[in-house]
Amino acid sequence: MSKRAFFFGLLVAALLVFSLYRAKYGAKDTAAELMAVEAQIEAAEKEKALLETELAHMSRRDFIEEYARKELGMAPPKPDQMASEEDLDQVVGPPVDGPVRRAAPQADDKAVSPEATP
Repeated sequence: MSKRAFFFGLLVAALLVFSLYRAKYGAKDTAAELMAVEAQIEAAEKEKALLETELAHMSRRDFIEEYARKELGMAPPKPDQMASEEDLDQVVGPPVDGPVRRAAPQADDKAVSPEATP
């Protein structure tokens, strides 16, 4: 066997060993990345479950009523705040046909800012 063939075979064997080494550690790196992604997925699923639980709690009627009362200062309507359909004309006024038009501003009204006029 010639020296050239021997060195060529040795070079091919060295390349194969190096390629096998890189493939082995590449697979380890890929497995580590896969485990990290799976851990992120698991953490996201736990957070999703927590948020769904919180949503279920906050969607309950009693929680909403308590929040509206404490944080927003709201309360259930009192009987005198309620009006039937027949009483609306007395409470709000008679219905108006067509668009509501305002009178043209007069000379005295120019000094008043637009925000101050009703």
